[in-house]
Amino acid sequence: MMNKSARTAGIEAHRPGVAGAVARPVYFVSNRPEAYEVAGEVGHDDAEAIARAIADHAGRRFPGVEFRIDGEWHSHQPGMEKVAAYIEEHWEQWIGHIPL
Repeated sequence: MMNKSARTAGIEAHRPGVAGAVARPVYFVSNRPEAYEVAGEVGHDDAEAIARAIADHAGRRFPGVEFRIDGEWHSHQPGMEKVAAYIEEHWEQWIGHIPL
């Protein structure tokens, strides 16, 4: 049975060769430096570290969601509002241990 988040995200793509398998919903995390330039410039390596920290922390909270890191600008898919709100509320705390 498909979980509710996959169904509401509109992602009902089936995996090739696996009968009845449904891909997990995907949340894209940007590794673009400008996405994290809140109090100053952020380099690409730092932005990559921030994106990984966000994906790791949010992935533990939302294990049914696949977190992908890339440099594209994405709109959040329908059904990802709770994930986006959780990340927005916590990401600055999560990166506190990253030396920027």
